[in-house]
Amino acid sequence: LVIAPSAKADEETIKIGLLSPITGPIAVYAPGFEDAADVAIAELNEIYDGDYNFELVVGDSGCDGSTAGTAAQALVDDGVIGIAGAACSGATLGAIDVAKGEYVVMVSYASTSPAITEHDDDGYLFRVVPSDAQQGQALAAVAEEEGFSFPAIFHMDNDYGTGLKDAFLNEWYYVMGNDYCFELEYYQDTTDFSDEVEYID
Repeated sequence: LVIAPSAKADEETIKIGLLSPITGPIAVYAPGFEDAADVAIAELNEIYDGDYNFELVVGDSGCDGSTAGTAAQALVDDGVIGIAGAACSGATLGAIDVAKGEYVVMVSYASTSPAITEHDDDGYLFRVVPSDAQQGQALAAVAEEEGFSFPAIFHMDNDYGTGLKDAFLNEWYYVMGNDYCFELEYYQDTTDFSDEVEYID
């Protein structure tokens, strides 16, 4: 998807890239991410009307490092000055290895893996959400404040679900000294949770 620039001769076109999970396990969220980016581009064009024309260029991250790396290269080749994304952490890590080599800044809008914090990005990667390490601590603090005891841990079997579970248990069990019942994982494409709910119950 390319938002076509207006035909003002005196405007300088500035391209901004978006890595969106058009395909892959979270493709259902891609239209919302792209709508939000369109709003941001429209606001920029309103603010800088007459001076610059901002254009959005979208690449498919696939929620996958290799796919996102290819998309990032295509965005760079198209002349973007920066990239918003990706959503999935693996895709962000795959894309930054391309973007930093081209001196293009990336800002992830959803990636939460703690691995991003220490990744060798040469100072070109940022994110606007806290890592799973911080989220796990916060979740444990809320659970303790609410008086929860002996909880069952039910999590997705992908990197995100496992990482957040590990962060929560590290804080809840090892740091706070609280016990838990058991942990149960489910496949990320699961749509019927009847068996899991019955097991937990």
